[in-house]
Order: sequence, then C-alpha cells, then structure tokens
Amino acid sequence: MDRFDEMLRERAKSEPFPLPEGYAGRVFAACAALEETKKHSYRWTAWAAAVLALFIAVPNVSPAAAAAMADIPVLGAVVRVVTFRNYTYDDGWHSADVSVPELAGSDAAQEVSDQVRAYTDRLIARFEETCEKELGKEGYLGLDVSSTVVTDSDTWFTLRVDAVETQASGYQFSRFYHIDKTTDRVVTLEDLFREDADYVGVLSDEVRRQMEERMAENTEASYFPEEFTAIGPEQNFYFNTDGDLVLVFDEYTIAPGSMGMPEFTIPSDVYETLLKK
Repeated sequence: MDRFDEMLRERAKSEPFPLPEGYAGRVFAACAALEETKKHSYRWTAWAAAVLALFIAVPNVSPAAAAAMADIPVLGAVVRVVTFRNYTYDDGWHSADVSVPELAGSDAAQEVSDQVRAYTDRLIARFEETCEKELGKEGYLGLDVSSTVVTDSDTWFTLRVDAVETQASGYQFSRFYHIDKTTDRVVTLEDLFREDADYVGVLSDEVRRQMEERMAENTEASYFPEEFTAIGPEQNFYFNTDGDLVLVFDEYTIAPGSMGMPEFTIPSDVYETLLKK
C-alpha cells in the first residue's frame, strides 16, 4: 500500500487541479476517531467504506490520480458508461430509434466513444437523407440502433453496437469495439497477431471449412463458401465466456438473410502460433 500511495502522490503532483487540501486526511481522521467501544466488525466496515469513498472520489477529482491508478496492472484502465446518447424520429411513415452509450474513464474509452458517435452519426445522416428522398412516398423506412457490453473484465472490454435498417426488408449489421485495459489501447483483430503472420488466410480458411461442414451436417444451413474470399480488414470479432475467438459476419455478406448474422467459433489451435507473444 505504501508503494501505491507514493505512486499516487507523485502522479498527482503534475495535476493542475489538485485534490482539495486535507481531503484524504479528513477521511482517515474520521476513521481513527471511531469509538473504541464499538465492535471490531463495525470499525472494519466503516474503515472499508471510507477507503472505498476515497478510491471513488480521487479519480473523479484528479485526472492525474486516475491515470496513476490506471498504470497499476491489478486495476487496469477504467472504462465506464457515463450516459446514453439517444436519437428518435417519427413522421408517421418513417421512424428511428438510436441509443448508444458514451464511455469515459480512460483515453481508450474516450476513443471508442468518439468512434461510436462518428459511426452512428453516419447511420443517422444516411437515414435522414433517405427520408428526404422518400418524402411523400408510401413505404416504411426504419433505423434501430442498440448496444450491449459483451465483456467487462479486469483486462478486457468489448462493446457491441447492433443496427437494423428497414426498407422493404431489413438489414442487420454490427460493430464491435475492444479495449485492452492492461495497455489502455483500442484493439482490432489485426492487433492480436504478429505482423508477419498470415492470420487473414488462416482464419478465412477455417471459416470456409466450417461453412461447408455445417451445410453437410444440416440441409437447412446455407452459406456462400465459393463467394467468400477472405475476412475483411475490419472483421468483427469477440471472445466468448470460454475465451474462444468468435468471428461475426453481417447479414447477407456470406449467407442468405435467413441465416441472420453467422458466427464462427475458431479453435485456439488454429491460430495460437500466430498470436503476438
């Protein structure tokens, strides 16, 4: 704990907006002033509550202190949802409902938040432009955007943004945003592998193999293995609860719409030799 305190103090020195004078001292003084006649369990609970209050308050009062905490591997970068951005539209013919989170707590969290905002801005602009073109015409146009936190562990954060555009028929697609909390970096699929590794070819071959296997085992399964050339540079992925790599494809990209958004779990022995050490 002494090393933690020293690190926190050193990082906080560079902050132009320091903690209120005597803040930490007042917290711990209050703990020390607890009546000795109280039960030990009560004193321990109060002490823990006070330390928790300090832990929560310090990052919010001092960005430098928050950065100091984020540098400690046990804690990792802080990623939190601070609010939701909402956009709604309904003119009786067309409607839109967009709700996505805005993140804060670290540089990577802010970067993801900016990326999500830019992405949804493009979807909204496309929707509004189409509404103007279709003004006065019959037919429904819809846009629905929602999000899910797929992973939020000590070391990793993944946000999934799902969108459905409806015009005659629906088109479903998603985007995944990842943060490596140990480095406070936004991560793409490419970042997982060595620069000299042919991860695109290896993963693409495995996806094609699974397509053919599924169709052989189930006559109702339908994919386009002949038309599938390779995964894209912005390939969607996430890690499931077992830690397996899962590749996700937008509707209609590698299969008919009846297959929805296909997902392929890739065995680790297929790609583990290609990963960065």
